[in-house]
Amino acid sequence: MNTRSSSILFAFALAVAAAAPLAAQDGGPQLDKLTLPDGFSIEVYAPDVPNARQLSLSPDGTLFVSTRRLGNVYAVRDDDGDQKADRVLTLDSGLNMPNGVAFRDGDLYVAEVNRVLRYDDIEAHLEAPPEPVVVNDEFPSDRAHGWKFIAFGPDGRLYVPVGAPCNVCDHE
Repeated sequence: MNTRSSSILFAFALAVAAAAPLAAQDGGPQLDKLTLPDGFSIEVYAPDVPNARQLSLSPDGTLFVSTRRLGNVYAVRDDDGDQKADRVLTLDSGLNMPNGVAFRDGDLYVAEVNRVLRYDDIEAHLEAPPEPVVVNDEFPSDRAHGWKFIAFGPDGRLYVPVGAPCNVCDHE
């Protein structure tokens, strides 16, 4: 990942993390309330991506964004290189809390509460995404602690967390 891509991803991640607790009455982030180190600045990269949760940046610059509450997965493109989102495409909707996204070898992986999906060769199909392939659908369907932030490890394996279905479990 080059420095420009890393900077964009870092800035967007920081804005996403900061926006939730600093949301104004109208739902917009209050970026002026953030204290940044000298030499840093912050601005909204993609205002048309509500409820962003996890980000994954492809080598070609497509930023994939999951949402938890809305059930959508987006692709964000900066086509002219001005470090502002030019297009926001909805890749899928109506998913079961698609909290996690990971990109590897041209494919996008999306983690819902109870399954992981794969969208093959996604960047060639941003305008008309393919039907996803179910990678695994044997995860618990409990929504409590069911959010899955996913990532590929250095060993090439996809890591998927499984949370306990309760805070203090006392199952028979």
